[in-house]
Amino acid sequence: MTTADTAGDSPITVELGERSYLVHVGRGLIGRVGALIRERLPAARKCAVVTSKAILGIHGNALMEALGGASIEATSVLVPDGEEAKTWSCAERLIGELLENRLARKSAVVAFGGGAVGDLSGFVSAIFLRGVSLVQVPTTLLAQVDSSLGGKAAVNHPMGKNLVGAFHQPSLVVSDPELLITLPRREVLSGMAEVVKHGVIADSELFDYIEKRSGELVDTDPDALSHVVRRSVAIKARLVSLDERDSKGVRVILNYGHTAGHALETLTGHELRHGEAVAMGMEIAARISAELGLIEEVDVGRQIRLLERLGLGMTPPKVGVEDMMDAMRRDKKTERGSIRFVLPTGIGTPPVFRAVQDELISSVLEGEGYG
Repeated sequence: MTTADTAGDSPITVELGERSYLVHVGRGLIGRVGALIRERLPAARKCAVVTSKAILGIHGNALMEALGGASIEATSVLVPDGEEAKTWSCAERLIGELLENRLARKSAVVAFGGGAVGDLSGFVSAIFLRGVSLVQVPTTLLAQVDSSLGGKAAVNHPMGKNLVGAFHQPSLVVSDPELLITLPRREVLSGMAEVVKHGVIADSELFDYIEKRSGELVDTDPDALSHVVRRSVAIKARLVSLDERDSKGVRVILNYGHTAGHALETLTGHELRHGEAVAMGMEIAARISAELGLIEEVDVGRQIRLLERLGLGMTPPKVGVEDMMDAMRRDKKTERGSIRFVLPTGIGTPPVFRAVQDELISSVLEGEGYG
């Protein structure tokens, strides 16, 4: 992925051979969704828009008009907001709705919402009629910079997050940063945690930009948001292209902050937003990395100060150290009982992925105020 890929309005390609697809990022793109679907999926004359009541009320008319203008028959299917959508029962109900609306193999599922809507839609589109096309139209910053591309789709299990899922790449991703203007501040901050993550693991210039433009980003300036969305998409597109199924150890760096973050989400009953938990997970991983001599304290401090400046609360929730350890042992990245972390080595330099001794993890958790 070259620097040119992050400039202008040109789409970014996720290079996966016959499964390659374009990610369009730009202001006002909601009005072009129908035309872009017709270009990419000319046989898809019918689609189901999977969304929440809130998103449909705010942005639904614009999307439905765009689809109708391209002669695509569209019906909306409502699912709950947030993590409540990512359950077996919601997946079953969604499949029933798709059957009732007579979606066929050449039809498309349009995920119109945040990461949870995208995950549910991706999972169901992977298994419905043995697989139908998925179009992602993300409406949160978190989804635009991370979860809408890459093909990971899952629902949760009571024992952990994203434990039941599949790889199912979208056919098209359309991200309009103007949709982010209506987001609650907490949702913006949740997405910014993932943007900071991309800066730490792969792009020091992006990290510098966030430091300089943090106020504009939090205030949802569309141009500033367009810039960080494009930079983040370029980073993830490159890593997914190199390691589609997360099997080569390349894509795993995108999980920075997620080992502890997923545990925190589960233990708080998802009261913590994903990005909020990831921000805390990034601090834990950075502290572990510093203890191992992999990163300088100055870079750890710089990361923490930026997260705090953005307004992400870094005070640990009331969860015990042993509960955290047990939850992390159930993480998909655990191997032979050893908890593995993505550990940063600096701002914008490649992190490492390795097992960490339980004693060190517990010590860092206690030092951070867990327990």
